[in-house]
Amino acid sequence: MLRIEKQFSRFERALARLFRAPKEVRRPLDQMNSLIWELADGQHDFADIVQHLNDAFEEEATPVVERSTAAVRGFVALGVMKLVPEGGAVTWTTEPGQVPQEQSLEPKDPDMDHWS
Repeated sequence: MLRIEKQFSRFERALARLFRAPKEVRRPLDQMNSLIWELADGQHDFADIVQHLNDAFEEEATPVVERSTAAVRGFVALGVMKLVPEGGAVTWTTEPGQVPQEQSLEPKDPDMDHWS
């Protein structure tokens, strides 16, 4: 489950308070996207991720390179993943359940543990 803080304009923030709208978007991930997300930790390159996906899902992931590429592009488009050049430093935490520094999300609910 990805938790993404909503970015409101001043007007949207007022409406959100009035209607008690949630402050985050929760995006559940299927098994393949979950594996890609877990492996995108700065320790695995794209070829490793593709190989793991192919080993884990075999025919279900075919065509594996295209599916992996589409998933990574989707994560990048959402703003939840950055591509780092080979040898580049990952200067942020990739530990599960950690809130990025630029977000102010509440700690996850214990009820969310069934998603992990």
